[in-house]
Amino acid sequence: MNSAPIALTVDGTLLTCKGAIARLEKEFSGLPSGSVARVLVNDVPTRIDLRAWADRKGHRIVNEVHRDEEFELFIVKGGSSAELAYAGAGMSSPGSIGPA
Repeated sequence: MNSAPIALTVDGTLLTCKGAIARLEKEFSGLPSGSVARVLVNDVPTRIDLRAWADRKGHRIVNEVHRDEEFELFIVKGGSSAELAYAGAGMSSPGSIGPA
């Protein structure tokens, strides 16, 4: 199975929307294309803003899980090979991304 480990987890549940995105952007910037970030948020507006941010920056959300009051988004950092490596990807296990 083709899978990629999660390189970064950002817990935005106690942060404002801007705070969650700022922390993700800062920590994501040092990672190579194709890296996977797991982001936790607990409100719909932040979830929507994260999706818009990822789209605007050329990243790709490959999976989203909604549990109780929390959203868990898996974002692949964009770049030359990221789109090809993760086309059609989904969650395969709690610690990796792979084919759905």
